[in-house]
Amino acid sequence: MVRYLLIAILLLSGINLLGQIPSFNEIPKYILAQFDKMGVEETPVLNSSESAYFNVIFEKFRKDFDFESKRIGFITGSTGKTISSKKKYFELEKGRINRNYTPNGGTLYIFDAAQKEESGGYDAAIVYWSKRLIPTEEVIKRLKNKH
Repeated sequence: MVRYLLIAILLLSGINLLGQIPSFNEIPKYILAQFDKMGVEETPVLNSSESAYFNVIFEKFRKDFDFESKRIGFITGSTGKTISSKKKYFELEKGRINRNYTPNGGTLYIFDAAQKEESGGYDAAIVYWSKRLIPTEEVIKRLKNKH
């Protein structure tokens, strides 16, 4: 029995925790007060309000990556195959905050220079509402095919 418990603990310790993000209560009020400025443009380049939001949401995982003025791709769906948009992402977020839910879970993919070029110029991608972890190469391929 102890052996099975130990195996379970070891397996769970390797689970990707990138989707675990703070609740809306943990996001500074000055950022939440700017929600009406988020997701209003179709451009994948983040404005200062969106950048501040994602810098908080992904604070534990972004290391020195700063979202300010970055070009971000959004992918969603049960298999992560659907290309989404910043506008759609924030429409969902606004609904979630109004219903007192937690922010959308998601996995952040930060690209190096070669990956950025291959993806079509994206600095990073956020994959949300996907049931599985998608390999970085597949995320890049989907963003590239968007063009």
